[in-house]
Amino acid sequence: MVNIPLTNRVNFYSQRLTGDFLRLYNASVENLARGALKTSVTFNSAVSKEMQGGFDAVIEAIIYGCPELFYIEQQVAISWIGNEITFAFSNKYGNESLEALWSRLDAEISRIAEIVKAIPRKFDKIHRINSYLCSRVSVNNSMVGRYGDAYGALILREARCEGFAKAAKLILDKVGFNSIIACGQALNGRYREAHAWNIISFNDQYYHFDFTWNSGRGQYGIPGQEYMFLDDSQAHVEHFPDHEYPCCTDATKTFWARNKGMVKYHSDLSRINIVPFKNNYMAIAKFSKPLCTENLDEEVFEWMRDELAASNYASQLNYGVNENLNLLIFYFINQ
Repeated sequence: MVNIPLTNRVNFYSQRLTGDFLRLYNASVENLARGALKTSVTFNSAVSKEMQGGFDAVIEAIIYGCPELFYIEQQVAISWIGNEITFAFSNKYGNESLEALWSRLDAEISRIAEIVKAIPRKFDKIHRINSYLCSRVSVNNSMVGRYGDAYGALILREARCEGFAKAAKLILDKVGFNSIIACGQALNGRYREAHAWNIISFNDQYYHFDFTWNSGRGQYGIPGQEYMFLDDSQAHVEHFPDHEYPCCTDATKTFWARNKGMVKYHSDLSRINIVPFKNNYMAIAKFSKPLCTENLDEEVFEWMRDELAASNYASQLNYGVNENLNLLIFYFINQ
């Protein structure tokens, strides 16, 4: 029988539960950690449809609060007779051995955690986790269940946003960082869609991290750097949380803030730090006003040549644009 340790039994979501709903949550996660899919709890009052909001909160606390329980589908069959409520989960991995699956997942979490622990600076530890996820996991937006959990991300190497966030959470736990899997919506072009990301505590401050979007924006062997250490004002341009998560107020640790990339005029580009990533280099400029995309293609290489002295760094040049965050990402490529 499987015995999954519940590092996250008490979490942001479970702490919002009280009374019978908290008892239902505790009984459910205890059973699920042993591989038991069905839990019944007798409430102190008659169960009714009006309690659906409480049931949803319990399910949310299990799905987003306990990423160790990787094997369960998000859909839960709920039934009741009188005061007795029953939650019946389903196993997305079918007849595969849960013990073997957890052993494989736990071994990979421990492997990367040992590498990260050996890095002296906490700031660099988080960057190493980002680099690992960007290089290891491909974005797969399929709604197939296993792409929404840590096993899909770390072992199958494909995941949608939930899988990235849950994998990151389990690695962060192992390394010693407190974090929350945030859920809500995010912009996909002009429209919003369901999304999950991480909020991480670092040196007594909280920051938004979207490892899924970083993975999707990595190029030339350089992991995406845009969706790390964001404060609320930056993150909430594209991310819209379902809950009041801890406030993220520090804007000093983004890639552009740390590397003199806060730009008011084009001439300010000359002072940006160009950062090495193995054989290639990167610089990010954050403009104080929205980028004018009309003449961007004509102007950007001129800026790179005149202000960033690109010939000193690479044989090839390229750039990317993040219009929502007002970012220009400059690449200096040696291939």
